[in-house]
Amino acid sequence: MMQLPDQNRLRRRIATRDRVLAASPLPMAAAAAPQDFLETLRKLWRHRGAILVSLVVCGGAAAAVALSLPPRYVAEARVQVGVPALRVMAVESLVSDVSPDADRVQNESFAVQSRDLAAQVVDRLNLTASPEFNPALAKPPAWRGYLDPARYIALLPGGLGRVEDEATVPATPEETRQRVVDTLLGHLDVAVLGRSHVLSIKAEALQPTTAATIANTVATLYLDRQRQDKIDAASQAEKYLQTRIAELRDQVQKSETAIEEYRRKYGLYVGASTGVTSQQMTEINSQLIVAQTARAQADAKLREAEALKGASGGESMPDVLNSPLIQSLKQQLAEAERKLAEASASYGNRHPQVVSARAEVASLRSKVGAEVAKTIDSLRREARTAAARYDMLSQNFERTKQQMGGDNDRMIRLGALERDAAVDRNLLESMLARVKQTGGQDAIQQPNAKLISSAAPPGRPSYPPKMLLIFLGCAGGLLVGAALALLRDGVDRSFRRADQIEALTGFPVLAMVPQLAGRGGPLVHVLRKPISPFSEALRKLYIGIELSETAQSPKTIMFSSATPAEGKSVLVASLARLLASSGKRVLLIDCDWRCPTQHQLFRCSNRHGLAALLGDETTTLNDAIHNDALSGLDVMVAGPSDPRAIQMLASPRMQQILASLADRYDLVLIDTPPTLVGAEVLTLSRMVDKVVFAVRWGKTRQEVAMEAMKQIIDARGDIAGVVMTRVIAKEYRRYAHGQLDYQYVRHALVRSR
Repeated sequence: MMQLPDQNRLRRRIATRDRVLAASPLPMAAAAAPQDFLETLRKLWRHRGAILVSLVVCGGAAAAVALSLPPRYVAEARVQVGVPALRVMAVESLVSDVSPDADRVQNESFAVQSRDLAAQVVDRLNLTASPEFNPALAKPPAWRGYLDPARYIALLPGGLGRVEDEATVPATPEETRQRVVDTLLGHLDVAVLGRSHVLSIKAEALQPTTAATIANTVATLYLDRQRQDKIDAASQAEKYLQTRIAELRDQVQKSETAIEEYRRKYGLYVGASTGVTSQQMTEINSQLIVAQTARAQADAKLREAEALKGASGGESMPDVLNSPLIQSLKQQLAEAERKLAEASASYGNRHPQVVSARAEVASLRSKVGAEVAKTIDSLRREARTAAARYDMLSQNFERTKQQMGGDNDRMIRLGALERDAAVDRNLLESMLARVKQTGGQDAIQQPNAKLISSAAPPGRPSYPPKMLLIFLGCAGGLLVGAALALLRDGVDRSFRRADQIEALTGFPVLAMVPQLAGRGGPLVHVLRKPISPFSEALRKLYIGIELSETAQSPKTIMFSSATPAEGKSVLVASLARLLASSGKRVLLIDCDWRCPTQHQLFRCSNRHGLAALLGDETTTLNDAIHNDALSGLDVMVAGPSDPRAIQMLASPRMQQILASLADRYDLVLIDTPPTLVGAEVLTLSRMVDKVVFAVRWGKTRQEVAMEAMKQIIDARGDIAGVVMTRVIAKEYRRYAHGQLDYQYVRHALVRSR
């Protein structure tokens, strides 16, 4: 019974498993791995044939197209925009020249390409009769008839190809003209030359003279159109002025008539009513001020007199003091009082002189009082008179002011009428002057552009650029071929080089076995040509397996793959026959009941084999083993398919059988089903000393192989390395940089040690 791997081997397996798991995300690892420039060149060189074919096809197609295109000639005429016009009279307000700028020049380029101008060119040159511009007159090429589906539909039997003729309505002359206009516009190119004010008018045609004629005609019609636009503008302006003059004359006449009627209606004559009313207003205003002052003075005197009358009897009033009569009476009163005082001093109170003097004093005092009262009454009358005068003047002032306000309103209205009439007269005079200035301007009108370079018939065609088309076709062919090559190489997810397997899995590539023609060929080849590259690759595989374990050479070796048809069975059979022919005792066991192959390769019976040995304990090893007479190899076939026998592969009996066989033979090689097909492979991987994983060159997908190896490592199988099968040496040289040699085996030996 075989022993399980020791602790060192187990740790090595776990480390290898972690390395594979870390490298398992193939798309991320592949995307992260940078491809240097040399590797890209190698990829392109590998597919140089496809790139060359693409170059020849695209370049030839471009050359055919360039040679089949009809030559076209381009003629150019140049027109300068913004030329100042000749000014004979000041008519800028009617037909003014616009200062040319970038926008102005661009607008003029659009005007040159207008449909109206193109239609004039078509009419002048009669392009509707030219097959080049009128597609209805052009004859289609003969090869186009072979592309018409109706030609082949008509050949169908049974009337299936009969098609009802649709009624076609012929195009009207106007529709034909518009189509020719569209074609002509497609052959015109108008552009601004740099930052100048020059328009480049290019016309394209099949004939050089036609191209030059079209370019010159477009330029000439553009200049004529500009001049005609100015003439039309001047005519419209003159017509407008004549109409406006007639209107202004009527308006002036109506305005002057309205002024005269208004004057007569309200008597508003120059210097008549307006001056008298103004003088009256001024005089009344002056009198009103004087009356107001007199009234104020009279009222002041009256109030003062009334106040002094109560205090001193009114004798201290200024008017009283200034009155000569009252002064005379006061002198007499003073003289009488003096006499009364003298008489009173000399005589008694009843003395006649005293009584007479007293009567005289009383009489004088009454006279003075009467005079004072008269003075106060006089002041009252003066105050009433001043107030009455003031009121009368105020009323006269208000009446005069109202009268003057009405006169002012009428004068304002009259002034407005006179101003309107003056404006109409000024406009009429201005319009008459403009009409006289614009008379005869049609003869001197010039366009604001000039033809500075007429188009000449070109000497050689400008289209098609044959060399450019051929160059672009070749460049496109190279790019397409390179893209297809890189795409083909990028989508190839198989293994093409040994370093790919080593970088992604961490396991060494033990050998790269070349492909041989024929299914049974390799088994005969190893006997007839023991020193051929195929046989040497098998020897390298055996040496790599032996050196993968330093303690002792492995004796039970299992060969597995990820998927079917990877050359695993032929590989293990060839290796077993080669080793047996060299004198080793080798046993080959076929454990693939799903698709047994070894009995077909060695042409022996599949009746007794491993299935009988596992299922029937009475069956001996000698009964299940067949000997290959050509090489001395012992072969244990799979036997009849039995689901129970498949389950027995994971039983202790299978382990005992392998231990027993390892003691009897130098090497036991086991051919198993693909890892992703049979689950028993994982159990067998733990029972053997080493596992060799087969990968088919250029076929096995990387992610599939990685998944199969991951399952073996998870089952604690000891993978010795990877063998690449069915390598096509001729194609391999395109991917690897050298021949199939021993470099990968040497790498494997160094890594295993």
